[in-house]
Amino acid sequence: MPLRNEPPSLRKVAMTVICDHFEPLCYGYSAEQVANMIDTEEYLDIKGPFEDMPPLLVEEMSEEMKHVTHLRRHHLHLLTTPRVTSWTLHGVADQRLGLDFLAARSKNLKHLNLSYLRHINPHVLCNLIPSFSTLVTLNLRMTLAVDPLLAQIGRHCPALRELNLAGTPVTDRGLVQLCISTEGRRQCQRLSKLVVSETCVSVSGAAVVLQSLPSLTDFDFDNIFEAVDMVEQWDRALEARLLTPAGVRLSEQPVAPPDVLQLRALTSGVEFVGLDSLDSAVKMCPFAASISISGSWLPNEALYKFMVLESLTALSLSNGEGMTLDFQEGVLPLLSACGERLQNLILTNFTEVDLAGIGRTCPRLLNLALSAVGHYEPLSSVNTSWFSQLQALEVWADTSQAHAQGHEQLPSALHLRQLLVSPSLKNILFTACAALNDQLFHQIWMSNPMKLLSHLTLDHCHGVSPHLVHQVLDADNELTMLRIWSCCQINKIHNGEFVARICEENMNVYLEWFACND
Repeated sequence: MPLRNEPPSLRKVAMTVICDHFEPLCYGYSAEQVANMIDTEEYLDIKGPFEDMPPLLVEEMSEEMKHVTHLRRHHLHLLTTPRVTSWTLHGVADQRLGLDFLAARSKNLKHLNLSYLRHINPHVLCNLIPSFSTLVTLNLRMTLAVDPLLAQIGRHCPALRELNLAGTPVTDRGLVQLCISTEGRRQCQRLSKLVVSETCVSVSGAAVVLQSLPSLTDFDFDNIFEAVDMVEQWDRALEARLLTPAGVRLSEQPVAPPDVLQLRALTSGVEFVGLDSLDSAVKMCPFAASISISGSWLPNEALYKFMVLESLTALSLSNGEGMTLDFQEGVLPLLSACGERLQNLILTNFTEVDLAGIGRTCPRLLNLALSAVGHYEPLSSVNTSWFSQLQALEVWADTSQAHAQGHEQLPSALHLRQLLVSPSLKNILFTACAALNDQLFHQIWMSNPMKLLSHLTLDHCHGVSPHLVHQVLDADNELTMLRIWSCCQINKIHNGEFVARICEENMNVYLEWFACND
């Protein structure tokens, strides 16, 4: 068990000293003199000691100080040096002033994080973007970023590689203006990662993005198959229909659709997906390594189309209300073709799942999650060659059946033993696994002590007792997070005992407990 309160590094000690005595140390004056300089703003005429420091050290110091106090004007004066390359605006008292300082001083800024700062006026950002022409990553998640801001980004940030717009009010018009200038010139040609989840962006805007950004490898858009299909059908008429409403001039020469897209992940969260669009995606995205489909009414045969993807390493399938995907008829044939190289597998809302089939076809599986499975095919015994390389396992059962008497235990004890054979397991989560109890855990530990285990979550597992928690704390492992949620045998008193033991034995373990209210 790792211990907490390990001796801090000299660098950490130095950070703490600077943060505790920041103003006097930085200005070389007494605390009283510094207070007077702050009141009169004389400090703005004094050059701080950090301008020649390595930027990473200044950035780490800024983050460390945010744990002590909100950064105010006199802090920002010292910390926003010309050499700073990365800045997060969280923890800054006057955020407008922080942006002004960065724009005026930090001409080498490459990474800027403004996420969740919804009170910043987008017009302010529009005016400041020209000063951030060196940006490589920009996080605007859950801000008030609007379409004119995207036009500014496209015009002034040619080096941008990552842009997060999740949860913002941007529309298709903004994406078009991000990618194409009003004169018809392509912009942001180095952009490789773009996130537009939880926005009003439609298939049309997504198609313009795919057609215009040749370096794009990660595009978080939940109807990617239809967008790719539109790119394959690109012609002059479609270009005019998509670009003209955004106030963008058509290029003088017709722009041919790309033969191949560089996308590494294909995601769909819509109810209806056309089979033709799947054909287009497979044809135009041969480098796709991840497929994620949720809530659709796809037939089993649709999954066969992905068999030709030679780079596929991650697969996530979630049945829609129609329950049209079947494990034996749809998933297993795909696993038989691609399972040899599959590392990540998520299956949700299936009537049945065959662990033996997964074990046989996916020998290199590292991460497995199973949720809302109606029935697990029986196993005759544990095969130690199946799931032998797993590092993360999540099994989510129905919490409403956690107390049910006479109800089939899903998964069974034998299924759990099969899933827990890997000595490399680091993260484990069990929800409403009725077969899980102290005795079963003991049997599993006898054959597999799981010495690398770092995160364990037990949710609605009513068969586990406080004794099991003490066994986990006693074990020789790397445990740093233990979460006990709504387990009826473990109450508030037991939680107090666990907390006291963790403190007394100096364990580096984060414990989280919630009472059972079922």
